[in-house]
Amino acid sequence: MAQQLTVTSRRRVRNSTITIIVVLVFGWVSTLYADALRQHEFLDGWVLAAGMIVLACFNIRKKFPMLDLGKASTWTQIHIYLGFFTVILFLFHTDFDMPIGPLNWALWVMFVVVSLSGIIGLYLSTSIPPKLERGSERILLERIPGFRAQLAREVEDLAMRSVVDDASMTISNFFTDTLHHFMGRERNLLDHLCGSPRKLSRIRQDFANLQRYLDSRGVEILREIEDRVVAKDNLDFHFAHLMVLRLWLFIHIPATYSLIFLACVHVATAYAFSTGAP
Repeated sequence: MAQQLTVTSRRRVRNSTITIIVVLVFGWVSTLYADALRQHEFLDGWVLAAGMIVLACFNIRKKFPMLDLGKASTWTQIHIYLGFFTVILFLFHTDFDMPIGPLNWALWVMFVVVSLSGIIGLYLSTSIPPKLERGSERILLERIPGFRAQLAREVEDLAMRSVVDDASMTISNFFTDTLHHFMGRERNLLDHLCGSPRKLSRIRQDFANLQRYLDSRGVEILREIEDRVVAKDNLDFHFAHLMVLRLWLFIHIPATYSLIFLACVHVATAYAFSTGAP
């Protein structure tokens, strides 16, 4: 683990250094371009447009993993640091000033949305996977409903069996009053995202309190039910975090394509109304 952190840290320092050098070199080239009485916005703009297209290609790379287009980890690193470079380049391109006109405002707002959602996505994609791997195996989002339904059936069967084996309605009533609601669908998603175990702890305390009213066979059935309740709570934990990872993409990706479209309109408008040599 320590060795992996060292490798990650070295890679982060290396890629950050390369990004800073590229920014400084481009700033110097842009200054020379302006000193030659050329409009540096055209140079900045075309490099910025090229960067956005490469960033958008990352999504295409993920949709076709079977193609030999390079390692996904390499694409991820390029996407991250090229994203930071385009943010700085965007500031150069706008001269650190606010936009003028509806089109420029739309372009500016969309770029901010893409940038902020990208930064949020970077945080989520680096913080959530370690949480999901801690103490349990990874679970695919698409398989969670099936697993949850299976656990719900097993808990209901155990509750009904307790009536026969234990000759008591105690567990059955507990299932009807508390567990049926809990097992029916995803629960406590916000608590899972906040890392709060209070709802599960409350249910487990109910299990502990219930044991005093049961004989040995009833306690055995109750423990089997509790194991499945804990497993279902783990499914809810995975569902909450996997949905967050998926939902931010529904903002970032459409915003990216909208930004590229607005950028194309901006380029056409800029050349249509430009004066002098670019």
